[in-house]
Amino acid sequence: MDPLLICVFLLVLVLIFAHTVETVLGFGANIIALALGIFIFPLETILPVLVILGLLQSLWLVARWFKHIRWQVLFLNILPAAIIGMAIGISYRTLVGNYTQLLILLGVFIMAVSVMEIVLIYKTRVAGGSLPWYLGWPILIVGGIFHGIFASGSPLIIYYSSRELKEPAEFRATISMLWLILSIILIVNLFSIGQINVTTLATTGIVLPGLILGIVFGSRMTFRTLVYKVLIYALLFIAGMLLIVQQIIYR
Repeated sequence: MDPLLICVFLLVLVLIFAHTVETVLGFGANIIALALGIFIFPLETILPVLVILGLLQSLWLVARWFKHIRWQVLFLNILPAAIIGMAIGISYRTLVGNYTQLLILLGVFIMAVSVMEIVLIYKTRVAGGSLPWYLGWPILIVGGIFHGIFASGSPLIIYYSSRELKEPAEFRATISMLWLILSIILIVNLFSIGQINVTTLATTGIVLPGLILGIVFGSRMTFRTLVYKVLIYALLFIAGMLLIVQQIIYR
């Protein structure tokens, strides 16, 4: 079988898993798809595809949960800091030509936030209230920086949002609207520097079944157990570790 077809098939499987998670939880697709998909295709190839798919997923999620969006929290608390950070991240990604450093940084980032999320899941049994601005803004800015670099800074932003938005419906709706806005900004940036083109759109069309099947499977799942979430972040931790090892060995 053609090696390219095998790679495309594997990427579709990754996307099914990633978008199933996003459909159930309201986040996680891009960081899962990037952490695993980077072993199949280069970063510069997969990043624009994931951004486009993320936009499509966010459109569907926003349409589904639109009435639950907390507009004040989104526009006054989350979005300004996230956009500041994302502008820094986009500038860094545009100026740095050596992606090895970025990939190692991504691996460290994924491992760190995976551990952080597992700890937070344990602590949510006695969940705290909203974070003060002097903690919340730095967290959102750093999350925006990584979102600008890899389109996957969600764990830090999710951390803040989970403390700010207690109701599951409000959390999923508001965070999905945020991803939609940030995805539009990223698509404009990627198009302006030539990373979104006819080839990118064709590739996105080929792997689109991964998104569709992920939405279908995720919509049929009603469970959101602690074990399920811990397994997701444990997988991310392993993927981040393997990513660092891969870059050290092949650099």
